[in-house]
Amino acid sequence: MAQLPKWWKNIPSAVRKPLVLIVGSLIVLGGVALLPLPGPGWVVIFLGFAVLATEFEFAERVRDWLVNFVKKLIAIARSIFKKNSNKH
Repeated sequence: MAQLPKWWKNIPSAVRKPLVLIVGSLIVLGGVALLPLPGPGWVVIFLGFAVLATEFEFAERVRDWLVNFVKKLIAIARSIFKKNSNKH
């Protein structure tokens, strides 16, 4: 398994980037389709951007923004939960 990253990076960029673009985009689109349906839509979208971020800087920036956004949401939820638990 440790040889996979080395093997993957040895694939010519002209083959590797389009493959990552197709697979990552399909994963993101699948996640978007799951949003109104029962299922882990946001998790799948994060996974798709993680795949895209392996080769594309724009996807890395989007992935980082999404991670920071979720961290902020978690902090807000924790503060609300803390306020509500102190009232009881």
